[in-house]
Amino acid sequence: MRKKFTLFIICLLCSISVSMAQEINIKGQVKDQQGQPIPGVSVKVKGTSKGAISEANGSYSVSAPANGTLVFSFIGFVSIEESINNRTAINVSLSEENNQLNEIVVVGYGTQTKKDLTTAVVSISSKDLKNQPVTNALQAVQGRAAGVQISSQSGKPGSEMAISIRGNTSITASNSPLYVIDGVTSRNAGFLNPNDIESMTILKDASAAAIYGSSGANGVVLITTKKGVEGKVKVEFNAFTGFSNFWRKQDVLNSTQYTALMTELGYTSFGTGANTDWQKETFGTGTQNQYQVSLSGGVKGGQYYFSTGYQQDKGVVAPAKLDKYTMNFNGTQQVTKWLKFNGTAALTARNSIDVPDNNGIDRGGVILSTLTTPSTIGIYTPSGIYTSVPNAGGWDNPIALAYGKDNKTRNFRFIGAFGGEIKFSPDLTFKSTISTNINRNFYSGYQDPFMTSYGRQERGILDNNRTNEHVWLNENILNFTKNIGKNAFTATGGYTIQESDWQYRDYRETRFYDIPTGTIPQTPSVGLTIPQRAQWSKQSYLARVTYAYDGKYLFSTNFRADGSSRFAKDNRFGYFPSASAGWRISGENFMKDVKAINDLKIRGSWGIVGNDEGIGDYAYMKLYQINAQGQYTLSNPANNDLSWERTTQTNVGLDLTMFNNRVTFTADAYIKKTNDLLINVQLAPSSGFGSQAYNVGSMENKGLEFVLSTKNFDREKFRWSTDFNISFNKNKVTSLGETTQNLTFGGINGRTDAIRIEVGQPLGSFYGYQFTGVNPATGDATYADLNGNNQVDPGDRTYIGSAQPDFTYGLTNNLSYGNWGFNFFFQGVQGSQLFNASRIDLESMSDSKNQSTAVLNRWTPQNTNTNIPRASYQSIDNSLTSSRFVENASYLRLKTATLSYNFGPAALGKWNMSKLTVFATGYNIFTFTDYKGLDPEVNRDNANGPSMGVDYGTYPQSRSFLFGVNVGF
Repeated sequence: MRKKFTLFIICLLCSISVSMAQEINIKGQVKDQQGQPIPGVSVKVKGTSKGAISEANGSYSVSAPANGTLVFSFIGFVSIEESINNRTAINVSLSEENNQLNEIVVVGYGTQTKKDLTTAVVSISSKDLKNQPVTNALQAVQGRAAGVQISSQSGKPGSEMAISIRGNTSITASNSPLYVIDGVTSRNAGFLNPNDIESMTILKDASAAAIYGSSGANGVVLITTKKGVEGKVKVEFNAFTGFSNFWRKQDVLNSTQYTALMTELGYTSFGTGANTDWQKETFGTGTQNQYQVSLSGGVKGGQYYFSTGYQQDKGVVAPAKLDKYTMNFNGTQQVTKWLKFNGTAALTARNSIDVPDNNGIDRGGVILSTLTTPSTIGIYTPSGIYTSVPNAGGWDNPIALAYGKDNKTRNFRFIGAFGGEIKFSPDLTFKSTISTNINRNFYSGYQDPFMTSYGRQERGILDNNRTNEHVWLNENILNFTKNIGKNAFTATGGYTIQESDWQYRDYRETRFYDIPTGTIPQTPSVGLTIPQRAQWSKQSYLARVTYAYDGKYLFSTNFRADGSSRFAKDNRFGYFPSASAGWRISGENFMKDVKAINDLKIRGSWGIVGNDEGIGDYAYMKLYQINAQGQYTLSNPANNDLSWERTTQTNVGLDLTMFNNRVTFTADAYIKKTNDLLINVQLAPSSGFGSQAYNVGSMENKGLEFVLSTKNFDREKFRWSTDFNISFNKNKVTSLGETTQNLTFGGINGRTDAIRIEVGQPLGSFYGYQFTGVNPATGDATYADLNGNNQVDPGDRTYIGSAQPDFTYGLTNNLSYGNWGFNFFFQGVQGSQLFNASRIDLESMSDSKNQSTAVLNRWTPQNTNTNIPRASYQSIDNSLTSSRFVENASYLRLKTATLSYNFGPAALGKWNMSKLTVFATGYNIFTFTDYKGLDPEVNRDNANGPSMGVDYGTYPQSRSFLFGVNVGF
């Protein structure tokens, strides 16, 4: 009996185990806390290799034991486990991962988790780039990254951005960072479609950038484009449309006021008696349109992403326009367990129409022409040609300058890479990649011999030029990773080779129509042009070793050797080492009971980077040029001593997260010193040469950076987070060598240069006379007599201001309530100044230009208590380069504000969509500033070069409002 009972129990247990092990099919949907479906979530059966991936609508289906457990995980969300308990339907909601320290950050030739970084980097995600009316992704980054100052050169469609990372390191060499786009190097990134970018990582200190050697002298911007994920095909469509206008106009004299001023100057002709509002005629309403469709997914062992897009930006000042067509591909394929291939390609075609700016009316600048053309004339004469300013010898009106010459540019840009990765073992991999960067640019300009004064003077003008540039790069990288207990070790070694071929050719033809006879000449005037070509090459060796013990003690060291063809054989190679270390204090036992602190790390880094750019490709060689007689003359003596410009940077930093990861704080302090500056030095007149590149002098930047991120509210329906950053940088020139006393930049037409570089002064220092007011007896401008010789002469000039800001900052707030989202972002610059050279044209009262209403308060015998000098025909003494035109350019700008609505699952299911978001965005909405010009941010010259801080009729930025939709299937 006992045996039978035992056998019964055994059979019962076996039947139970069989039933428990029986598999069932489970279906469900994965959503976020706002009720939006999440595609691409990994749904795995715990303890097995079985699993599934959620589809575009968040649904999944998987077979699992009835008593098993499902594990749901997705990057950026907290993983959860759900017991099955014989259920066949399991719906789950994932909450966002609060701990940002586990985010993966792209670094040079690899990735790291944010918590293990020992260098100063900042990462910008795709959410910061979307839904903004920008054609350049850097426009969306402006103000969001501490230590990274980004300025709009101009508000013209398609204009480039000036970016300076922790201050300028060079004077006449390049200050622009290196861009690495999916491994392909580039000197700009404005051609990319911002919607294709997944993340941007900015390497700020020398230790982070040293792995790129000379190319990373001014920092590195790593751009990663979007990739596909395994699962069903995912289709997305993004579109917006909007309009723009200038947020400010200038008050100028009306017809009556202008006539009174001209009478005072002695003119007797004032125009046709019209009353034209030139700002209304010239500054219109621009439009922006953008459309993009993307296709992504994954097949067995591979992923793919493909997109195509179109962007159009019609400028506020017609006919300025940009049409931009983009295509992007990113794909990987695992061929075997040990071999994987990857390929990327980005193609951009741009067609643009330009309107000339950065000049006065006398040199064709449309913006200043709009302000200085008198309202007493109309657009056309009775004969149908464009009018010109009275008593000015042929200055055309702004509509003539904008439309009188066709300024068209076509640009084709392609970057692509193909690479293979061999996995020798779980710890050792080798990757080889070859990439290409092709840039084709063609400009054409035609000005007929009838409509404009300048066209009639030159009897017609035809210009065109063509630029072809091709850069290729081969990189071979070996990576080794090993973790033993608490020890984590990585090593990277590589060899790269790079070459560039640049070609340029231009053509100019004038006088192809004889106006007096009305015939086409047989031999028009063709300018002498010589095709230009330049080539350079580099080869490099690189190495990096990192070591971490117990996640608490972190070390990293880099070394790179760069050989550049821009230097003579003995100086060709530059050697750039770096090292960094970090201590995670929060990992120590004595911090275990400090519950308020989640993570606390201090770090320090040191490194050297180099620069070989901005001096031309043959600066060390003896060069000749062809003169008008066809003879060769020496233009550049040999300089075999020319060598690398070197920047050494030391950084200390602190990373802190607190209160269950709801508060994140980062602080950095740095000193950056550049020696052996590459400067084009003006040679002595007796030499018979102009300027030549030499290693002369040094410069220093010191700075502090602070970043604070907080999760103010984190409820099921309402969330509010804030990100704030502020940066301080002090720039100073510490040496210009033994023979160079100073360098001047920022030339003003008819006046002395506005900028001087001298030891002890920062770049962008304004130099001129100190304006002290107006002599009440004569009405003449008065200037400080600093050399005490009782007269105004060049010896009285001094430093009168600086374009360098005291600090820059940005503040972002993200709020969501249910399906509604609201984001607003403020960006500001404090303590900077601009030399408002536009006011020289608007307040000089020396010719027949129209003037600002400020001159209504000019000195007259009846108005002697004023700071506006008298009207003085053909005299510049009252408008010299002086402190009178230096203005406070500090500003606070509501850069963007976006209101969005995400449709819920009920509507999405009805329409077979995975995502539907509608939004409205404002860009450059409000600007608070004391600056009197049209825009406190723009610069006539490069904002990160030695001529920074001059505004002379620059096309201002516009204020935009747009409406859009994001759709997913």
